[in-house]
Amino acid sequence: MNIKKIILSVFVSSAFWGYAQAQSVDDAVSFSKDDNPASARIKGMGNVQTSLGGDITAVNGNPAGLGFFSRSDISITFDYLQNSNKADFLGTNSNSNKGNFGVSQAGVVFNFPNRNQIAGYAGWQNFNMGISYNKKQNFNNSIIYNGINNETSYVNNLTDIMAEDKGFENDFYNSYLVEKFANPADGYFPLAEEGYDKDQVNDLLTKGYHSNTALAFGANYNNKFYIGGTLGLSFFKYEKSKIFEENGLTKLAVDVAKDNPNSDFADPTSADYIKFGDKSYQLIDDYSQISEGSGVDFKLGMIYKPATDWNIGLTITTPTLLSISETTDAFTDVSFFPDMGSNNSFHTYESKLYSSDQDYNLTTPWKFALGATKFFNRGLFSAEMEYITYNTTRYSNPSRFNSFQNMNDIIKDELQGAVNVRLGGEYLINNIISGRAGFNFIGNPYKYAEETNVSGSVGLGFKLTNTLYADIAIVHQVNSYSAAPYVLSDFWYDRGSFEPIADLKLQRTNALFTIGAKF
Repeated sequence: MNIKKIILSVFVSSAFWGYAQAQSVDDAVSFSKDDNPASARIKGMGNVQTSLGGDITAVNGNPAGLGFFSRSDISITFDYLQNSNKADFLGTNSNSNKGNFGVSQAGVVFNFPNRNQIAGYAGWQNFNMGISYNKKQNFNNSIIYNGINNETSYVNNLTDIMAEDKGFENDFYNSYLVEKFANPADGYFPLAEEGYDKDQVNDLLTKGYHSNTALAFGANYNNKFYIGGTLGLSFFKYEKSKIFEENGLTKLAVDVAKDNPNSDFADPTSADYIKFGDKSYQLIDDYSQISEGSGVDFKLGMIYKPATDWNIGLTITTPTLLSISETTDAFTDVSFFPDMGSNNSFHTYESKLYSSDQDYNLTTPWKFALGATKFFNRGLFSAEMEYITYNTTRYSNPSRFNSFQNMNDIIKDELQGAVNVRLGGEYLINNIISGRAGFNFIGNPYKYAEETNVSGSVGLGFKLTNTLYADIAIVHQVNSYSAAPYVLSDFWYDRGSFEPIADLKLQRTNALFTIGAKF
């Protein structure tokens, strides 16, 4: 299989600058993912939500679970997230870390028993309402890696951009790092020496949150059938930056002549070659993006009890229609030095600042979850499967019909439906303390990329009084995949040039603490 097809190109799209279409497959996946926020109790049990009730998580999880509440409940969940990332890039290992503290969930459930429940009659027992704040996704992360590349240059990628944009072509041609091929139809080639050792560094930073406010209603029919619905209002701010640095040498005249013998750089006596040929350079490519948006979705949930010790749950979540405002900025700086050991540049090129502002819509995938819970004398075990239709994600712009058709076709081809599996259980150690544990397998949304994403969790619950309770949980997630700091066009593939690959292992440790009260 073509290596181009097995790269999970996280952040690759940023290489196409602010003046190009900044929307990407990777952003579509990032904005569509949902960490399924929950209380520390549910997180400790592997985040199983579909067939369990009586927890504040039901407001944003399966709203049918609200029907299990026989008392009102209020709680807040604090969390600390620590990112510890490892990378192997061209044989060089590197590490990066980033942590932050916040509130992942807060909410209240109001119990409204009807006269059947009060009198002990069959029929509808209650009609409960809940509202909660939920941090659906934490974007805060830092990934840094570096290595020595002696096969390609970042300039190969920039020549591809020159072929797509006339303005950038005229701009970057003045950098003294590119030259025209002898056949003008072939475009440009790097004056950076691809075959020489180049020190490359990729610094990726993301910040922000995707949260929602959920308003849910749930009812209990005869303690056998539970049904509920949720209206979710989403809000997010996503900041992404990429700084790519490359240090290398420009080509000798004889190497330039292989692609264009008529170039001034192919003549050792020309002024251009004397000044810029066989010299050291430093290239810094900077890209930043700020995306802000809001949206709405609906959720329908049901739980059925075929027996007193079994729950079977179903949740259907509609796509979220997100309205997004996005700003991007990008520029490239190149500095030249007499040799690799020099710190004093004799020439500096600065590209124009490429900025864009755009409003658009994103329709996220459908989500379907099916789960079952078995209750035992002193505990329970729960399992569920969630299917997410990532390949149905779509960009749109009401004022420009079909403006995202090409990107949507790529999403349809590159993404696939993914299955998430969650397992978890709880054991009552005594009348005060409960122990919990769980495991998650998170499906890969990329059709051609290899990715492993799993997590494990443990937790404890404490009954402080008849009304107060507290829960703690630790969740450790490991996400492994390969990524490229830049991609090359088929033109370079046909010439035997491929982008460098970084093998990444992203580890997230999440500590949660919930304090709540029943009233």
